Amino acid sequence: MKQLLIVILLIALVTAPVASADCLQVTKTTMQFNGTDTVFTIDYELDFLVRLYVLAFGSANIAPEIEARFVSFDNVSVRKIGCEQAIVDVKNVSHQNNEYYFHNSHDFGMTIEKLVVKLPDGYSRTYRHTNTTPDLYYESNSS
Repeated sequence: MKQLLIVILLIALVTAPVASADCLQVTKTTMQFNGTDTVFTIDYELDFLVRLYVLAFGSANIAPEIEARFVSFDNVSVRKIGCEQAIVDVKNVSHQNNEYYFHNSHDFGMTIEKLVVKLPDGYSRTYRHTNTTPDLYYESNSS
C-alpha cells in the first residue's frame, strides 16, 4: 500500500506542469550593479507540489520561468536556481562614460511587485509594481 502511494505521488509530480506562471510567486527582485554588469537576485515561493518536484528532480524545470523575466536583456546567464531564490547575471547592462556608469531603462515584460535597486555606493531604492528598470547613473569609483 505504501509503495502504491509513492508511485501515485511520483506520477503526479512528473505530470505536473512545473513551468507554469502559477507555480512561482516572486516576492522580491534585487538589482545590484557591478561596473557595467548587474546581478539580479530573485526571491520567490514555490507551490507545494512544485517544491517537491524541484527537490526530487532539480530546479532546471523552473529555469524558463526565471529566464522569462529577462527577455529584453542581452547576455543573460542564470548562475543559481534553488527552492527559494535564483541568481541571474546580466552583462553590459550599463555603459561607462568617464567616471560615471549610465543605465538606460530595460523592460521586464511583466510587472515586478517589488524591485530593490542597489548601487555600488550603498544607496538603495525600492520600486513597487514596475515593469521596467529605472534610468540612473552611478560613479565608477564606487564599484
